[in-house]
Amino acid sequence: MTVKKILVPVDGSPNSQKAIEKAKELAEQYGSQIILFNVMEMSSLDYPSNPYTFSRELLERLNQESKLISTKILENAKKSLESLGERVSMVQEVGVAYDLIINYAETHDVDLIVIGSKGTSGVRNMLGSVTRKVAVGSKKSVLIVR
Repeated sequence: MTVKKILVPVDGSPNSQKAIEKAKELAEQYGSQIILFNVMEMSSLDYPSNPYTFSRELLERLNQESKLISTKILENAKKSLESLGERVSMVQEVGVAYDLIINYAETHDVDLIVIGSKGTSGVRNMLGSVTRKVAVGSKKSVLIVR
């Protein structure tokens, strides 16, 4: 089995950290690159069709705060992988998490997606989780870590 590129969606949750640890193990074994991937999901408050929206200034502040949080999540994840040096990269996207994860894996020649079994949204994740949608929707191999 050849695993050159491993995509690891991260959200700061304990299961996300477990996925990082498993990806590190695999990267050490196979000499793989790891791509840490964080998605800032759009709130329904951001949609132009919503007649009850916050002010543009407030939305801009919320977006800036989301970007800061995303950056912290990625930087903390990267600290866990310091021993891999230049083989670790970080990607930040805005949109629907499972769509972006699947699309990135397809368009960037990823060999394996390593993802936590559930993320920060807790109980809601049991019904329509990002993990489940990635596992079902991706043509790439997906390792779900518990």
